[in-house]
Amino acid sequence: MSFYPSSKELPALGALCLDYTDDIHRPPGDPLNALSFPFPLLFEKVQKASLWNVVSSREYPDEFLQQFVDACVKLANRGAVGIITSCGFLSQVQKRIAGKIPIPIATSSLLQVPLLLAMRPESEHIGIITFDSSTLGDVHFEGIGVTKEMRERISVIGCPDDGALRGVIQYGDAYIHEELEAEIVECAQELLIHDPKISVFVLECTQMPPYAQAVFRETGLPVYDVITMIDWFYSGLEPKTTLPDDNKDGGKRRRARDAKELVKN
Repeated sequence: MSFYPSSKELPALGALCLDYTDDIHRPPGDPLNALSFPFPLLFEKVQKASLWNVVSSREYPDEFLQQFVDACVKLANRGAVGIITSCGFLSQVQKRIAGKIPIPIATSSLLQVPLLLAMRPESEHIGIITFDSSTLGDVHFEGIGVTKEMRERISVIGCPDDGALRGVIQYGDAYIHEELEAEIVECAQELLIHDPKISVFVLECTQMPPYAQAVFRETGLPVYDVITMIDWFYSGLEPKTTLPDDNKDGGKRRRARDAKELVKN
């Protein structure tokens, strides 16, 4: 078994907060809720990062990108060992930001898409559930190295314009767990009808991880989100501790090898 020691001993991960998320309810499982991780978080707001400035199908202009860079530098100066963000649409700036800041950054749950495609047979597809399918497109996939050929194995569905998630984020509606869960599960089921080749889901939106278990339960398929991405990201920045080896002496014995191990082809 491997594990992290007490969270007080762990270095902090920096989290970029957007300009429209201050009053959104964030239950455990949301990446901006400190209870979602065994390590500490440092928060920094990105100026001018309003909803439709961030959720955009167009490439961010340099002056807007600089707002993210400035916030990242502040987090680095505060002692963060790496940086995460709070919106999957920021995949479009992964490469652009990474070359401008002094510590690693993981911008989006979609970073897992190329890896998941490599792990699956070419006959299998990935289903992405997103906040806005009409906006998620080339600029976001190109930002994380997803080629047009890879895109042929990706199916995308967005939450309904008049649905619960849009209501919470865009209009400030009440956060009703059961309504959000039902909506995300329905999206997954609808996407499977559209593309039966889907064998794994990726949840784009920051607010979706609390419902990953429900999607898994109802579809039986693996589910990846920003939490799985952050856990992986941090585990390299701060490797876990392993249990002591109570059988160290057993490893000291010399073991016999025959010719098939000794001769290199």
